[in-house]
Amino acid sequence: MSRSSTPSATVGKVVKVLCSECKRATNHLVEASFDTAGTETDYEGGWSIDWSDHHQVVRCQGCDTVSFRQTSWFSEGDDEPSVRLYPVRTVDTIASQSFLNLPPALKRIYGEVVDCYNNGNLTLCAAGLRAIVEGVCADRLVVDGPVEVPLSGGLTKTERRKSLDGKIAGLHEKGLLTQDSAATLHDLRFLGNDAVHELKRPSEEDLKLAIEIIEHTLHQLYEIPAKALALNKSIGRSSPPPTSVV
Repeated sequence: MSRSSTPSATVGKVVKVLCSECKRATNHLVEASFDTAGTETDYEGGWSIDWSDHHQVVRCQGCDTVSFRQTSWFSEGDDEPSVRLYPVRTVDTIASQSFLNLPPALKRIYGEVVDCYNNGNLTLCAAGLRAIVEGVCADRLVVDGPVEVPLSGGLTKTERRKSLDGKIAGLHEKGLLTQDSAATLHDLRFLGNDAVHELKRPSEEDLKLAIEIIEHTLHQLYEIPAKALALNKSIGRSSPPPTSVV
């Protein structure tokens, strides 16, 4: 078997790569590379196998985003080389939003949720969305809330519960969520419950909408109040801004 390695063999080459920022295939310049190739030959059998790998740092020529590209070719496989990109992405990949005022634990879980979605780990993604809702309740010190419980004869009664449905109601009770927003978070709770307790795999479409809802909620609860406070200080208002209600 023979093997050779060539640093920088493909530097300067322009390749088409799906850009995570441009959301389409764009020209990328190979800034650095490490390329290997090899051949294994059986002289008695009269056959040989060839392979090659290219490890490249590439930069989008449109937005300057830098990423990693690996291409692998094997003579006994497909004619076209396989291509891997990091960060992993497809045309449906979600880009993480920047939250400057989100508590570290919530920011970490949000990042893991997006990573799970982009890597096809949909059940874990749904469980993570439920964990974010739990985390928001804990951060806002909401431990319970009023829940309507059905009774016989079509009647209902209201009781305080410490379960997640009660905590979501508690967010609304404290004026942090509108009634409609609380109902939407209940939908996310059901999605997470199905994933955690029944091991159901949600659809990509449902999860993408759920992530957008979570992002909107986090912006309203953490980012907008911080920006409003900064604006009030800038224009000299002495009274604090009203609490944001999602």
